[in-house]
Amino acid sequence: MTTKLLELNQSEVFLEAEGDRYYARNKATLENKDQFYCEDLLCQTLADFKAEVKQILEIGCATGQKLQYLCQHFGVGGSGVDPSSKAVEDGNQRLAAAGIQNVALNVSTANVLPFEKQQFDLVYFGFCLCWVGRDDLFAAIAEADRVLKPGGFLVVGDFDPAKRHKRPYHHKEGLFSYKQQYANLFTASGHYYLMSKYSLSHGSHHFSKDSDERMSLCVLYKETQPY
Repeated sequence: MTTKLLELNQSEVFLEAEGDRYYARNKATLENKDQFYCEDLLCQTLADFKAEVKQILEIGCATGQKLQYLCQHFGVGGSGVDPSSKAVEDGNQRLAAAGIQNVALNVSTANVLPFEKQQFDLVYFGFCLCWVGRDDLFAAIAEADRVLKPGGFLVVGDFDPAKRHKRPYHHKEGLFSYKQQYANLFTASGHYYLMSKYSLSHGSHHFSKDSDERMSLCVLYKETQPY
């Protein structure tokens, strides 16, 4: 008889403490401005639509460095959510110290977004869907769709394996990382169109032959008339 591994509600666990622990372990990487390669690709992809982006949301924003970078590029305001209260606190303090008033960070998870319907023109999943528990996955998908305007842009940066699978989270028993092609969850509905897909890897800016190391940045357009 096989023993089923304990699975916890990952949103709750990350809100309680693991989000802060993740931030502490990865703070240097998250704040490294050399890591903005994907954001540069996104800016290039949407160059012809720059004037259409008025408000940006980043889900999984950490201290908001990348969100700030995008908002400055598009010349707009933005909001971010992250389960780490420490990351959000540090980020808001940094923004205030820099005199930036049009970018604000909030403590929340992808499945419960504290925003109005169709509030944003650009929604960016910043490498976070792999940490969303499967019991909250479709709520996260629905929330992103709810807050994104028709005619807006949805960006998914995450793992991109040939076959979906999960792996135990090394830092806490009962948590997992889930790897799959997340953009397909949106395009399969017919309400989203894949504008571009950039293949990367976990350790470089190039495609990897190792399926487990593959990542991608997918830029999707939300159709105004899907039927």
